[in-house]
Amino acid sequence: MTRQTLDAMIADGMAALPHETGGILLGFRTPNLIVVTRTVTVADPQSSRRSYLRRHRQAQARMAIGRGDAPPVVGYVGEWHTHPADIGPSRTDLRALAAIARLAQGPVALVVLADPAQRLSHLHGRVAIRQDIWPVVAINPVQIEKAEVAITEDAAASLEAEATALTTRESS
Repeated sequence: MTRQTLDAMIADGMAALPHETGGILLGFRTPNLIVVTRTVTVADPQSSRRSYLRRHRQAQARMAIGRGDAPPVVGYVGEWHTHPADIGPSRTDLRALAAIARLAQGPVALVVLADPAQRLSHLHGRVAIRQDIWPVVAINPVQIEKAEVAITEDAAASLEAEATALTTRESS
């Protein structure tokens, strides 16, 4: 995750306190990583200290704006939201992640930014991967694992350009 993306999440989390907020993670996947280069905040007017619900239609519209001038390699890679206290993902968070991963074309990330009031917030990362054992994707099991959230000082544009160049080379 880029430092700029984390800073945007912290700023939006601080602005929403004492309630939760969240949104979408944009970036790209490599064989071993999910690289987050952009974030889109999707407000939930009914959020509280203990709940946040990402609204699908609003998220789709915000995601289109958030992609902006991004190269085609950049797309949806996951979800993020805050918890006002230092608490990791809830069972509800993990169930929602599994539901999203069942329909996704690759691994899906979840980042919970716990206690954004602390500048060095705790980042709780999870990655969900659908296990394709049944012909109907909606009933396939999903494996969710803890994941380290590493922060890079590299610019989003630089990472996206590198991913585009690698994709172009692979398709040639």
